[in-house]
Amino acid sequence: MKKTILLQICLINCFFSCGSKDNDNHSDTSYALEIVDSVQVDFLGNLQLYAVHSTKDLFLFHEFQQNQFILTDKNGEVLSTFDQPGDAPSSYGNTACSATFVGDSIVVMGRQKLVIYNLDFDYIKSHQKPYAGQGMTYSGFDHLHKVNIGDETNLVAFTGGAQHPVATNQEDYYNHFNTFDLISLDSGGYVPITPLHPKSRYKQGKAFNFIRPMFQVNEDKIHFVFATDTLFHTHDLSKAENGLTVEGIPFDDFILNPGYPFGGSEDYDTPKPRKGEVESYFKVDEKDLILYRSGLSLDVIIANKTATQEDAKKINARLNPLKFLVREAEGVYSEVGLCPTNFTPTHVDGKNRLWARQHVELLDQEPEFYTIYQIALVPQ
Repeated sequence: MKKTILLQICLINCFFSCGSKDNDNHSDTSYALEIVDSVQVDFLGNLQLYAVHSTKDLFLFHEFQQNQFILTDKNGEVLSTFDQPGDAPSSYGNTACSATFVGDSIVVMGRQKLVIYNLDFDYIKSHQKPYAGQGMTYSGFDHLHKVNIGDETNLVAFTGGAQHPVATNQEDYYNHFNTFDLISLDSGGYVPITPLHPKSRYKQGKAFNFIRPMFQVNEDKIHFVFATDTLFHTHDLSKAENGLTVEGIPFDDFILNPGYPFGGSEDYDTPKPRKGEVESYFKVDEKDLILYRSGLSLDVIIANKTATQEDAKKINARLNPLKFLVREAEGVYSEVGLCPTNFTPTHVDGKNRLWARQHVELLDQEPEFYTIYQIALVPQ
């Protein structure tokens, strides 16, 4: 169940992005997201794209209710499927958190198990996660990426929370925080990597719930942003020391959750503003695409507290739309753009192709095929 981290009223005037809003941080370039191609799959069910094999143009989809994977080609033809029960020896469990391709293998990360299959979903081997997960379980996010370190192929994974077995309301949790696990495909070892940067807002003496990164791996560098932070991070894995660097993201507006005192708990009862949130991040053609919502002020929330659920959705869509920034170079960002309402980008593949989920709920009738769009980031 998705839980929303709420905000404290007394700090509302301090909630805007810590990234500079100076025009020196912005280029004169604006961008649009445009549909250039699509893949249609004739499948009865609610599919979700999990991974793209860019060399062979293969697409890995998952159907949540049936806990089923299907592999298709560019024409939407189903090539193979996996629908074994979660307790089968060759299964990843009842929840498919993430998946990726490594060569001609499919790697699926479950809650406590990483399983490797061939392209026909024949079982190859598996690795148990060596610690009990204590964070949120995220399903369907792009939280698993291949990285080559020396001659060994590894995976960078976000498993839902840090390895350190301490509650998130304890200072020790943040002092020993690891953003990612580096997983060896050979040995199955899970090595904690990427601590919090000293400038991180999660290192400023407050506790937070549900700290989640969106990330991409480019050679031996991890680029990432946290969902409720305003810093752009780069972790160079080739450097033993000082490999983690940050810069502020110049959001137009971004309401921040100030956290809560160590030893306490989040206050979910007091009315508060709706926090800003980074929803997605992609590295496309050496540029960084950041999708976000700025949040809603407390005044807006109070003024519409009697709205129906349907009206509340319309208000949020109008006053808190999905926007994007393009990081063109270090410290240089585009003008703010508005995301189209008929799709949302979800993945970028090894050919720098951006793929998006169609918003079928906006269609007048049930579509005949499940469709994903190929999207281009177009300078205006």
